[in-house]
Amino acid sequence: MRFSPHQGSTVDIVYLCSNKSTTSVTAAEIQRISAGIGHSERRLQPRVKRGWNRLSAEQQAAAVSRYSSGVTSTALAQDYGVAKSTILRILREARVVVRRQPLTQDQVGEAARLYESGLSLSQVAKRLDVNQETMRTAILKAGVVLREPTRANPHKCAHLTYPPQLS
Repeated sequence: MRFSPHQGSTVDIVYLCSNKSTTSVTAAEIQRISAGIGHSERRLQPRVKRGWNRLSAEQQAAAVSRYSSGVTSTALAQDYGVAKSTILRILREARVVVRRQPLTQDQVGEAARLYESGLSLSQVAKRLDVNQETMRTAILKAGVVLREPTRANPHKCAHLTYPPQLS
């Protein structure tokens, strides 16, 4: 069955491309059909492939060596043009013990400000999406004095009974 450009619409083209269609339509035919349907000047653009940077074995060895000499994983990722997770994967595959990922000065300042505004340690850690103990250690090092942990006040809840009594 041949499809005339004047017979259908974009929906028909989509159907022709689906696995439910009984006709086989080539990409060239779809372009011809779609050119005859709409008044749109839209042109098919080739897909742009994302450029993945793969590190050679030599680059991976150099990254491991540089990390072992003290360069941070963030700096290595920037230098090699890859994601930090790529560097961490390479280090783990090389059986290198990965150092703790400390908070930046901005993160420490924000954590201190949020904690001093009244948020709990766990609330601050959750808001900044960091490990609570890492954040706690960092704000202590920055001179923040921690509040006493909050505990449920048993006298405050003495009037509540369990199970609840229905009146």
